[in-house]
Amino acid sequence: MSDSDARPVPPLTQPTAGAAHGAGMPTVRNHGWPTDILAVRQGVSHAAWLAGIGLAARWGSRLSGCRLPAEPTGHAHEPTVLALLERVDEPHESAADATSFARLALAGGATRADWVSCRGGLAETLHRLGAWHDLVILARDAFAGDDPFEHFGQALLGCRMPCLLLPTDSADRSGLFPRVAIGWNGSIEATRAMHAALPFLHAAEHVTLIDGARARSPDDTYEPAPDFDPVRYLARHGIAAQRKTLRTTPSHAGEALLAATVHDRSDLLVMGGYSHSPVRERILGGATRHVLAHAPLAVLMRH
Repeated sequence: MSDSDARPVPPLTQPTAGAAHGAGMPTVRNHGWPTDILAVRQGVSHAAWLAGIGLAARWGSRLSGCRLPAEPTGHAHEPTVLALLERVDEPHESAADATSFARLALAGGATRADWVSCRGGLAETLHRLGAWHDLVILARDAFAGDDPFEHFGQALLGCRMPCLLLPTDSADRSGLFPRVAIGWNGSIEATRAMHAALPFLHAAEHVTLIDGARARSPDDTYEPAPDFDPVRYLARHGIAAQRKTLRTTPSHAGEALLAATVHDRSDLLVMGGYSHSPVRERILGGATRHVLAHAPLAVLMRH
């Protein structure tokens, strides 16, 4: 794809919840847009850069762009001394990448866009840059042929930022999604993810809350927040969400969740990441791991 393919995207004014969710809803001025967005290109796709540019143009956010090499396929091993030396000696980005990003940002209307020089892997990069960014955007093609738990999972756990993971074939340059599904299981992680997704929910035309709280494992130790109803919480923010109950067993929660998003024709799935410990997720499987490996749609995830 050439730089000239990007079309200028006019900034949007403050969204009106009533327009997105039907008459009778109050008009809400949302001041929770991400101030600093990080768009990481790691594979061959420009999707993360383009989505970041589209969102930055609409929200007036500052955008940081960087490029990392695709994570190696196969199983992760401890790096050798030679590999570490090569990592230091060889920059991960080039002048051509910085120029391409700058041209795309200018064409897309992101007037506050900066190039960030990054060294190290994805987890290390997000751990450092997550200290001053509000949202990170990645494309799924960075993990082709590998276990996404090994790289994206570690990065998500380390950075604590909301992470927008785009499908490999994403052609949407706006970063906005008309139909959004929220995977809800009553956990703190699910609540954090829903809160982080408010800007996307305000811009959506249809929001479905897929309630799988009853599908938790009997040995789960977390307790839902007392008197917290996610549908009522969303309504207070001017978002009308339709609740659908997910009836499944804990071991099939991820598969059932994705099936529900396909049935609802969702463009984006919002969910908490790693409600269980990472070790348990890796040994026993889990909804997070299944979604990372098989999601056909964009996923906004937060630990």
